[in-house]
Amino acid sequence: MKTYLPRAARNYVVQLSRALDFLSEQERKQVLEQTREEIHRLPGGGRRKRELISALGEPATRARKFVRTEPEDLEVRSGKHFLTRILAWPICALALMTVVVVLFAPPQQELISSQGLGQLLTPVGGWLAALEETIGSQLIWLAFIPVVFSLLPLWLQGAVGMTLQILGAVVMTAVCLGGGILPLYFVPVTILLWAQVFTPLLMMRGSMARPGSGWLVTASVILIAALAFTTYQGLASFTGAQWLVLAPGVVLVVLAALLPTRWKAAHISLVAAGFLVMVAGFIAALPGTYNALLLWPWLAGGLSFAVGHLAVAAGLWHERARKLLALF
Repeated sequence: MKTYLPRAARNYVVQLSRALDFLSEQERKQVLEQTREEIHRLPGGGRRKRELISALGEPATRARKFVRTEPEDLEVRSGKHFLTRILAWPICALALMTVVVVLFAPPQQELISSQGLGQLLTPVGGWLAALEETIGSQLIWLAFIPVVFSLLPLWLQGAVGMTLQILGAVVMTAVCLGGGILPLYFVPVTILLWAQVFTPLLMMRGSMARPGSGWLVTASVILIAALAFTTYQGLASFTGAQWLVLAPGVVLVVLAALLPTRWKAAHISLVAAGFLVMVAGFIAALPGTYNALLLWPWLAGGLSFAVGHLAVAAGLWHERARKLLALF
């Protein structure tokens, strides 16, 4: 191999060697040898300083590329905040959608009774019914609980933040078990509130941690079962063309079946399709359209949104970990 270097190139290598004083002797030799090889491959052979700077950069700038980054400098400790952030905003968006439904969805209790679902979904023995009798319309403020608790972890860290996260999830779980149809609309966002508590803890177990195949297969099976049930119930109570219910249900089932593939596009599509099903269900529930029961498309779309969002968040965390560890 050619070993001779022009004067400009020799000066460049000397300056680079001085700038690499933070490396060991062996490491510095390897970098300098690599640099010499690059200089030999230059069209002009490194005869002009301007040519060297243009191709390799200033010696000090080139040296900084070889600075070792210690694990603490990679700010791995911020991973929990990273996961909390990518979880919080979509959860907040779903919580706001739930508020809109609770506030503005048309009354459907009579529709439930007419379809033989009264005994299943009426608030007999539910504590929410008793609370409503006590405080009246103020009960509607319960709908804003997930909105607030989904964003609190962004500003409150440590034990206080964790305590409030668990408190919000527990309160919403109690709401979901409160009896009646209205609390069931909070099931998807409540699942996400619990996920906001446990996902960072589980994913932070290792720098490359991500859901195993078993978790993804289990989530896929449970979601498909839920989609089959809600689609069946939706078909039984829908007065319009059956394909308007069946087609979205099939799409959601197919996307749910793709969860174990870890295909990012499929996960994003599941989130988007779930959102669209929720919106379509709300429109179909209006008296001017089909006066359909909103609960079934809301559960189908909301559960798909929740599971898909968790899969996307896991993928983003894994991608971030790979970049931090320079494994891409």
